[in-house]
Amino acid sequence: MSGGAQYVVAAYAVIWFLVLAYVVMLGARTARVGRQVEAIMRMLDRREAQGDADAAPEKAEERA
Repeated sequence: MSGGAQYVVAAYAVIWFLVLAYVVMLGARTARVGRQVEAIMRMLDRREAQGDADAAPEKAEERA
């Protein structure tokens, strides 16, 4: 292989490595955001359940 061809192969290798690193980074970020969304949804579910439990005595008083 000539000297110029070796540089082209090296450039392609570097570009593929950078693309692979970028895809891995995006995957990690997406997974982290997914976990954060799940945690927020669980917190909202708990808050709604607490709100329903707290509102139940008030509703009973309104009926009486």
